[in-house]
Amino acid sequence: MRKWMLLLFITVVASISACRFPGNNEKDAGESKEAALIVQHEQQEQGKEEKENNNTNNEAAEQGIIHVFSNLMSLKLPDGLAVQSKETSNAKLVYTDSDKKVKLEMWHDPEQRVTDADIDRGRLKMKGILEQDGEGEKLEWLKDETMLVHGKHIAVNEVIIPSQKGDTYRLVGWAELDGAFLEIKFSAPADEKDTWQKAVVEMIESIQM
Repeated sequence: MRKWMLLLFITVVASISACRFPGNNEKDAGESKEAALIVQHEQQEQGKEEKENNNTNNEAAEQGIIHVFSNLMSLKLPDGLAVQSKETSNAKLVYTDSDKKVKLEMWHDPEQRVTDADIDRGRLKMKGILEQDGEGEKLEWLKDETMLVHGKHIAVNEVIIPSQKGDTYRLVGWAELDGAFLEIKFSAPADEKDTWQKAVVEMIESIQM
């Protein structure tokens, strides 16, 4: 009799357990499924973001966009120019064409502190420097203005400088980068102006800081 009662007790306990646990199992399964869906969604979003970043980087590379001065600035480098590592440092970047007749220099001087508001006033000083470079010759001014490019002011002078050695096409830009002075200088033989002018102006207009 006692043995029979023990068997009956075990059977009742098993029945009660069978009634209680399925609901918990279903709850656990639901929570696990929900967690799996969340993880899957996060992975999809991460994959989408990585794909968008890769597409952006690829598009920038295809367009010739470069990042300079520790990624403080980006711009579209004119085709045909290559960096000259021997002349390049953390503060100065130099690019030339294969014949070394065309030269692009970018100089960032952290010691020379300026503000964006100073740039337009500096344009007159820049013009005076170019006139001195002309050594008294009459210069052909192509542009003398302060441009607003992606929210930043860039003072630009574009000029043909006569010389007995050969006239030079020159574009000079001044701006403020990270609170310090930035100078961009481009020069080429004047007879190659039509080859380079459009690309150089596009370079200035592409600058983001």
